[in-house]
Amino acid sequence: MELTVEMMKKLLDSAIINNEDVERAQIETIKEALMNKYGIKAPKLTQRKNRKGYVCNIPGKYVIPGGPKRPQVSGSTQAECLKNFYDYIEKSVVGTYDKNMTLQDVCEEWLRKKKGEINETTLDRYDSIYRNHLKDTEFSNLTLRKIKKFDCDDYIKTLYHKKLAYRTVKNIKTLVSQVMHYAIMREYMNTNYMSYVKINANLCAVNEYKKEAWTDEELCIIRKKSLEEWNEHKKYRFSAVIMLSATTGCRIGELLAADWSDIDFEKKTFTINKNYVNYRDVDTGNYVTQINHGKNVASRRSIDLTDEAVFWFKEMKRRNDHLGLYSEHVIVSRKGARLKHRAIDARIETFCNAIHIPYKASHTGRRTYATALKDYGVPISEISADLGHSSILTTQAIYYKRRNSREKTLSQKNAAFVATLGNTPSLE
Repeated sequence: MELTVEMMKKLLDSAIINNEDVERAQIETIKEALMNKYGIKAPKLTQRKNRKGYVCNIPGKYVIPGGPKRPQVSGSTQAECLKNFYDYIEKSVVGTYDKNMTLQDVCEEWLRKKKGEINETTLDRYDSIYRNHLKDTEFSNLTLRKIKKFDCDDYIKTLYHKKLAYRTVKNIKTLVSQVMHYAIMREYMNTNYMSYVKINANLCAVNEYKKEAWTDEELCIIRKKSLEEWNEHKKYRFSAVIMLSATTGCRIGELLAADWSDIDFEKKTFTINKNYVNYRDVDTGNYVTQINHGKNVASRRSIDLTDEAVFWFKEMKRRNDHLGLYSEHVIVSRKGARLKHRAIDARIETFCNAIHIPYKASHTGRRTYATALKDYGVPISEISADLGHSSILTTQAIYYKRRNSREKTLSQKNAAFVATLGNTPSLE
């Protein structure tokens, strides 16, 4: 375009063309450049009222972040207005897009943009996946314009060699796909090649962590031993947290954030409007612990407490009172502070080892609540509301877990056929 302008100046100086000819040629040149380079039609130019000049609007997708939300450009002539429009688009697209931008560059840009858009724990999870599996890899150092589908295929294959579980590989693939989608929206690249990659589950590790529920037998033992150990030895105070989680279905962070003012023993209700979270700040790298007011709208709720749940809240208070811990918090350390997730998990593991029960993380109680209620016919919609899920599909697909042993399940199956066919005949 610079050559064209230079040529026009020479023609103008030679009086071969006039100013109107120059302006018409400039307009056509800019229109052609916009279409060829960016696929954009020339904008509608509006003549200013009561004064000379023209103005046009910038399309929303090209608005420069941090600038005016509805920018306009102007010019004393149509050609000048169009040129200013072209310059703005250049600044928006080219100015934010380095031709040597790597996947790692755009991933870090995407993480920064996500801060404030999603909750901190989710962002921490994304950042953890990026740092542990993507950052400084051969794949992440590829420039966006060079990435092809086979690069994505090869990267996923490297994850198989690391013996990662299927869920982990899937989460990594999802993250990369989201980043590429963002890159397309920013016009950094044209195709989300990762979305075409299929994960071969047979090549993933089989030692995937099982998200289980407590069995009926385990929960009965936990209940019995929790009371015995405290009544007889004043040990394992926080074993009550297992029972609180299993009988309320609350997130462990919701229990850690709970105050006694949230519990109405007369009405038998528990108002849940906050969550105690621990996450790694993506900017500083420091771990932050804070109270958040609900994961989403559905998570801010009031649940009816069963008699068993009321008992364990009272039991927790009884244990705190014995130690002189008259705190406003339900679950409190000996120093009067809220406990962190890791501290609770460590105490649950110690208790489980002491009573010879397989250790299961604190979230197990939440799955136990969902499973127990569904097994006994409580509508899934009611269970989902208690858990604070925005969709019953989450409750059904993720939180319902089979609790019976193989022997008990086989016994139930045998009983079903006996009920239908009568006793199995003997061949002896």
